[in-house]
Amino acid sequence: YDGDHSSDTVSENASKSLEGSKSRRGKTWERVNFRGNNKKKVLFSSQVDVESGESKENERLIDGKVSNYSSVGISGWKSSRRNHKRFPKRRLGSPGTAPLRLDDAMDLLWEKIESIFLKLELFISNMPSLVGSLALAWVSLGVDWFKWYEETFDVCHPTDYHSAACTFPEFPGCFHCDDSYLSYRLVLHFHYLCSTISFILASFLIGKIIIAFPVVRDELANPTTAAPLGLLCMALEKCFGGNLGWIGLSITFLASAAQTAVAVWFIFISVVYKTLPEPSWFPNTTGIGLAAAKVFLYWTIGGYCLGIFSIIAFFIFYFVALYRIHANEKITAIVCWVQLSGPAVILYGFTIFGQPGSDEDEMALMIPENKEHFFRLHRKYYMPIIHLFFACCMISMCSALYCLKTRWKSFREKEFSPAHVGFCAPLISHTNAMQAYRSSLNKFSLMPSDHIFKNALYRYWTLSLIAGTILTLSLSWKFFKQ
Repeated sequence: YDGDHSSDTVSENASKSLEGSKSRRGKTWERVNFRGNNKKKVLFSSQVDVESGESKENERLIDGKVSNYSSVGISGWKSSRRNHKRFPKRRLGSPGTAPLRLDDAMDLLWEKIESIFLKLELFISNMPSLVGSLALAWVSLGVDWFKWYEETFDVCHPTDYHSAACTFPEFPGCFHCDDSYLSYRLVLHFHYLCSTISFILASFLIGKIIIAFPVVRDELANPTTAAPLGLLCMALEKCFGGNLGWIGLSITFLASAAQTAVAVWFIFISVVYKTLPEPSWFPNTTGIGLAAAKVFLYWTIGGYCLGIFSIIAFFIFYFVALYRIHANEKITAIVCWVQLSGPAVILYGFTIFGQPGSDEDEMALMIPENKEHFFRLHRKYYMPIIHLFFACCMISMCSALYCLKTRWKSFREKEFSPAHVGFCAPLISHTNAMQAYRSSLNKFSLMPSDHIFKNALYRYWTLSLIAGTILTLSLSWKFFKQ
């Protein structure tokens, strides 16, 4: 009943209800709803014998002495629950009950929507922050397989970073491909799929920052546990850098600015408070090498500045962190494995210095004298630095495997935890570095294409890509299964 609560109105409605039930004999189950003052009272009546109990039921309704969940005592509640089990409750609108009113339908729909949003909020709030590692791993996986196809098959041809033919500028040394081939379209769609998965995973972490900000703030206060922020920024930069027009530009610059601010803070606390770095610092410090490569697409000077800043951070943190993981056995195998991302991202970001800085520079290289001068300078200054970063990448891989071997006994005894997904992104970043190094080697080196070192490097890159794919798929499955 909606509206007035006067006894006359209640009596009139009760009489009509009883008159309508005179034609029925036997046992009935009635559900009467009273509404008023925005409060809902549901009456569960006991078993009613309509033939012999009409007068008593009428008195109860008229006098208002009807029990409900807000007024009954313990004994009445237990009796009502016994009757409720004996006579199962029927949903509104089902056969044998009152028709479903519009306001009841809206209330039911709103309750369902609230329940869905509550479950989604709990799911996002309890999401481990290292989901950012999966986001970076997935977008890098799509890019790496796409680049592997471009460099392996003849349907794609190299082009420059600032060239209009560079459709997907994920890495320095882009390619122009014939999209009429089915294999190319399949790899391209896989690239889009991985970027979409990465964006969904990154959205979970963004939602957690919004919904459970105090928890995330406590994690970011500690440099050791603040790695997910750098991983999130790197994933967004890879998803949107060079894509989606001004939307991609805005997200790339915001993520790069946030990552740079955190890197400045890390350097400050390391210098002022004498805090020794760990490999878990790399995503928020040397990781801005990735931001340099993406900002370079829109702002050449900005990309160069971020690249130089990432190199400075690398030399400040890398060798100290490398020493610490071997001197301190308490550092876990996962943190030791993160060291792969330090030199890998630096090598990847430094390759922007091997590209023409603008369209004017691209046009100037069409003159043979300028092109020869450009290549001669890069062979003299650029390639030795690239070789140094490549050597650091291989040292980090050997160091990571050694640390994993020495800590394997204690590591394998532990059950799977969300922290284990930290193995994914560093390995894929190492694979990115191998591709970027091959790109520079093929462009500036005087080695023949069939040189034994180039063939070995290609096989190592392919092996790392396959291993990273298997690791990412398996750990992603275990992460969401748990």
